[in-house]
Amino acid sequence: MKKFWTSRRALVCSLTMLVSLALIAGSSLRAAGQEAEPPAPLLLILDASGSMWGQIGGENKIVIARRVVGDLIDDLPEGQQIGLIAYGHRREGDCDDIETVTPMGGLDRATFKSTVDALNPKGKTPITKSVKKAFALLEGSDRAATVILVSDGLETCDGDPCAAVRLAKDQGLDFVMHVVGFDVAGEDTSSLQCAAQAGGGLFLGAENAAELSGALDRAVAMSADVPAGRLAVEGIRNGELHDVGIVVTDREGEMVGGARTYASVDTNPSSIPLPDGVFDVKVQAIGVKGDIVREFEIEIQDGSTVERTEDFSTGELSIGVTRNGELSDAVYNVLVAGTREEAAGGRTYTGPKHNPARVTITAGDYEVEVRSVEIEGETRVALGRLKVEPGGLTELSHEYSSGTLEVKVHRSGTLTDSTVQLYDAGGKVVDGARTYTSETSNPATFVVAPGDYRIVVQEIRGVKTEAKATVAATATVEQSFDLDKL
Repeated sequence: MKKFWTSRRALVCSLTMLVSLALIAGSSLRAAGQEAEPPAPLLLILDASGSMWGQIGGENKIVIARRVVGDLIDDLPEGQQIGLIAYGHRREGDCDDIETVTPMGGLDRATFKSTVDALNPKGKTPITKSVKKAFALLEGSDRAATVILVSDGLETCDGDPCAAVRLAKDQGLDFVMHVVGFDVAGEDTSSLQCAAQAGGGLFLGAENAAELSGALDRAVAMSADVPAGRLAVEGIRNGELHDVGIVVTDREGEMVGGARTYASVDTNPSSIPLPDGVFDVKVQAIGVKGDIVREFEIEIQDGSTVERTEDFSTGELSIGVTRNGELSDAVYNVLVAGTREEAAGGRTYTGPKHNPARVTITAGDYEVEVRSVEIEGETRVALGRLKVEPGGLTELSHEYSSGTLEVKVHRSGTLTDSTVQLYDAGGKVVDGARTYTSETSNPATFVVAPGDYRIVVQEIRGVKTEAKATVAATATVEQSFDLDKL
């Protein structure tokens, strides 16, 4: 299984990447020789709430937005019908601070840009009322319009933007709505994604100026001609909806779609618009351990919808470790079978609260390794391949044996400062220590697996000597070096 976005160990941290995954490229192609239609009317809803004074890379978000929107306006075609709604720019704490700053009409680049540059963030984030105002402006239009909402936060005025978009669609309003989440990584953007999905459009994540520019360009390029094809992905776990991230790439490996389902019926299943073609899809479960990636190929034909349900149901894995009959501290690693890809890991420690370790993990095939924290040398042991069943418990255990080797270095009873190097029967270094002249460190104590060892002692600025010792399980072997007798 290939790595997906980032290592599994770093997965849950990084909801940032999951929001950005939703950038979608492409638009419907017109038949060769067909006369180009005028661009769809464009209505921009711009967040000018107080949070837009926050910074990205040392630059205020409102400053970034002014510049990016200005660049967008410069690139719009002649004859573009456009309007602008802003919210939160006049009064603090007012959920009715929503203004049509530029009514729908022909594009006047200079006036539009100066209007955007004059916006001064102050207030709240009334997204729902803003989209309702936008829909009111579109009533009576004889052409499908494109609505683009740019927001750096979630609704703060107790509205439900998704419900508002659904209602407008149900009432027959002809529009496509795209939502650009600007610097919202780490937040639960399900309400924004739901609004975009209900509006037949895209949710586009943007965490900096370049991504904001790309998101707006893509939304405008898509216009109202969103592909008819759909990939609908439902994520479930143990019979309930589960949060998953989705990435769609074309045959050249370029990302053409993405989304996140969350665990809400509003966004799960998540519907991703796609043109006709063959695509590779990766679905990754969020917030669970184990084999959490599903990869498959789909084909969209004649605007068809492909539906997938990806089940990440979990079972439990129990890993117990003992040493000489007592609970023992060990590191455990759970690997996806046939790979070196870690699905889970941790320590057993020496108390019954953590030993056996209990791991909730997605159903599937795994391999488990343990490594003693208490025994010196190479102690890694493979416990073999196992299968975790949904809702089931798979129990594993391992018993280590060990003995103790104590190395005392002295001159006729006076403790001597020396280094001690311990080698196994194959000549590999097991451990080392320094005795110093204190009873707390001399003798040097080594907990080792049963076996034969070679001990090399080097007196600090003095003589060097060695000896052999055999350590049995549970036994303590004392090895004394009297350097005066050499």
